[in-house]
Amino acid sequence: MSTRLAGVLCAAAIAMPLARPESAPKRGASGSDVAIQMKNVDFRIADDIVLEIRALRGALKPSQAGEPVTFDDVGSFNVAVDTAEIAVTPESLGALMNSYVLGYEGSPIRDVSIEIKDGRIKQKGRLHKGIGVAFEIEGSLSANADGNIVLHADKIKADHIPVKGLLHLFGDDLADLIKQGAGRGMKVEGDDIILMPEAMTPPPHIHGRVTRVAIEGGKIVQYMDSGLRMAALRPPLSRSAYIYHRGGTLRFGKLTMRDADLEIVGDRPGPFEFFQKQYSRQLVAGYSKSTAAKGLIAHMADYSHFRAQEK
Repeated sequence: MSTRLAGVLCAAAIAMPLARPESAPKRGASGSDVAIQMKNVDFRIADDIVLEIRALRGALKPSQAGEPVTFDDVGSFNVAVDTAEIAVTPESLGALMNSYVLGYEGSPIRDVSIEIKDGRIKQKGRLHKGIGVAFEIEGSLSANADGNIVLHADKIKADHIPVKGLLHLFGDDLADLIKQGAGRGMKVEGDDIILMPEAMTPPPHIHGRVTRVAIEGGKIVQYMDSGLRMAALRPPLSRSAYIYHRGGTLRFGKLTMRDADLEIVGDRPGPFEFFQKQYSRQLVAGYSKSTAAKGLIAHMADYSHFRAQEK
C-alpha cells in the first residue's frame, strides 16, 4: 500500500466520523451492524461466480457477538437484505451449484449446467450411479411462501428417456441429497427443487426473503423484500455504481473504522466489479479521499483490470 494511501486511511480510521442526521442508520443495542447500500455492483464471490447486484439495501451483521465486520474475513459477517434486485447468469449459477451447493463429498449430482430456453430453465447433470446417469430437467421458476426459489420439474429425462418424476430419477440417492444438500441451500420436495439463498452461497452469506423470481434478458433475477423498507442512505459521492457503508464498526487490513462512513466506487463508467476476497488488491491499486464529515471515499481499481492481467 502506498504511503499516501495508508496515511489517508489511518487518518479516516482514527477519526470519529460525525453522523449526518439525514443518513445515520438505526442500529441495534450493540451498534455492531453496519448499514449497507449497493447499486450496480458485480459482486464476485469466486473466480467464476458473479452476483449482479442492481440494487440492495440492508445491513452487514457480524457472525460473532462482540466482533466487528472484517473485510479480510468473509466469514465474519452476513448480509441481511431488506430490499434487493440481484441477477445471475446461467453460467454463474451452474458454477455455484458445482463448486458449493453440490460440491461436497458424496454428492449424488455432478457436472451441472444451466440453460435458459424460451423463458424456462433447463438443468443438466450426471447422477452418480455406478458409471453415472446423464439427466435433464426442464421447468419453471417461482418464489414460495418461505422466501425461497422453486424450480418445478415439468419434464425429466434420464439418459434421454422420460421418467415420471424426481423421486424416480433420484431414487435411493434422494435421502442423501436432502440430508447433505439442504445445508448448502438445496432440497427436493416432490417434483420441486428448492434453492435457499441464505445457504446456497459461500461466505459472506446473503440472508433475505425472495418475493419474486423472473427470467429477464437471459438472466435469472431475484427480487427480495423483508417488508421493513429501510430508508435510503445518502452516499457522499454521487455515482451510478457504489457500495456505501454507514454506522457500526468496520475493520480492513490493520485499520478499524468506528461509526463507519465508507463509500467504495470504481475507476470506470458502468457497473463496478468487486471481489470481496481480493479487495486489498483493488484498494492498493486505487486511492482514497477523506470527506468533510470525516468519512472516507475509496476509489478502487475495477477487478476486471486484474482478470485482464491474468489471461
